[in-house]
Amino acid sequence: MTTSFRKILAPVYFDESSSASLDYAGYFAKRNEGIVFLLHVVPTDEPHLLRAIYRPDEGGGANVPWAEKVAREKLEAIAKERLGDVRCEISTRVGSDATSGILEELQRVDADLITIATHGRTGISRLVLRSVAERLVRESPRPVLTTQRKVVVSRERPFRSILCPIDLDPGRLSSLDCAADLARANDAIIHLLHIVPTENFMLRREIYQPVPGSEENVVRAERVARQTLEEIAHARLGNLPHEVHVHVSADPARTILEIEHDVRPDLLIMMTQGFGGLVHLIVGSVTETVIRKGFCPVLSVRADI
Repeated sequence: MTTSFRKILAPVYFDESSSASLDYAGYFAKRNEGIVFLLHVVPTDEPHLLRAIYRPDEGGGANVPWAEKVAREKLEAIAKERLGDVRCEISTRVGSDATSGILEELQRVDADLITIATHGRTGISRLVLRSVAERLVRESPRPVLTTQRKVVVSRERPFRSILCPIDLDPGRLSSLDCAADLARANDAIIHLLHIVPTENFMLRREIYQPVPGSEENVVRAERVARQTLEEIAHARLGNLPHEVHVHVSADPARTILEIEHDVRPDLLIMMTQGFGGLVHLIVGSVTETVIRKGFCPVLSVRADI
């Protein structure tokens, strides 16, 4: 996988929370000579249609056609003010489920990436944005970049430090390939992280037991993990600046957040889907927790990309 994102879908909620996600959309489009698809999903319920952003006093109250007209005008203004000379296409959809509308638009334009904010100011906008973003991370077949409201984006080198937690399975390294590509483009350092579980049933995995039939052992698992992680870094990253971190933890989400606090990355790349059963539930839960509680943007990629 490489991050040659050329077709970026950028859903907009019409508050300041969208600014960072639009900056990242513009960065990828400009870098790859691509296009940004600006989208707003117009709601159908009265409380949302009466938001001041739709100017309901002028449109006669909760008026879907009027709200859609206002939305298109606002998207055009955003394209001009925030994206400048980046190529853009504007579209609106009407529906009670914003996530479904975004996924339908994703399919229509065949986008490579979704960029979306996770937090609004307060109250309902914050809850709506978080809910939509988390569902997109779970359901989108394409990578999703989620951003916090207060992130300040450098237009020249937005990703100078990248944190990349990974599994040790050779078939589940999509996120590391993505990190390597972004690091080359930004002269960035990669913080490569693996978390050794404490549960015995996870320690029975082949990657922690180089000796056939050996008993599960956290100390040995940590040693094996560090050696394997160094080998992966050498094979996948070459001469790219990087640091290797191995931790033992029963709470991987908390550990990732602690490392995030320590190394202060500009981007966290998480692998999400591509699993089945219990592992899918564990990985999905960890990613959503990190998105919800972390401070930096999270790029979620599927394991099977």
